[in-house]
Amino acid sequence: MIFQTPWSRKMIALCLAAAMLTLTAVSADAQSLRYLNRTVDAGKQIEFQWLNYDERTCKDNGYPELVVERAPSLGKYRTAKRKFTQQNGKCKGSRFSVLLVYYTAGRTKGQDSTAFLIRGRNNIRINLKIQVK
Repeated sequence: MIFQTPWSRKMIALCLAAAMLTLTAVSADAQSLRYLNRTVDAGKQIEFQWLNYDERTCKDNGYPELVVERAPSLGKYRTAKRKFTQQNGKCKGSRFSVLLVYYTAGRTKGQDSTAFLIRGRNNIRINLKIQVK
């Protein structure tokens, strides 16, 4: 058979490894982009919470950073930093840095579209559509 020589087995192993790396890279890119749709009343706010820690080692990586890439037209962002204590799982009892991101709608009703990046251990890009009622 063709797969019995040491050279052919090495080539198959290299091809499989390259395919796995390609699939992993595509999966990582897909996880870093999120599309969210939310509804908020005029003059009210909605909250997003972003933790920045390593799930395997339970190591806190500090507060992530909000980078607004496309500013909202019907509202504005503000942030707050807090500490969060994990209540269950492997990291139970550990304290982590959490960035709270608030979108506060203005008085004008309509559709708002904005984009931001949460820069931390893993960067997460958010495309956010908001219906202001």
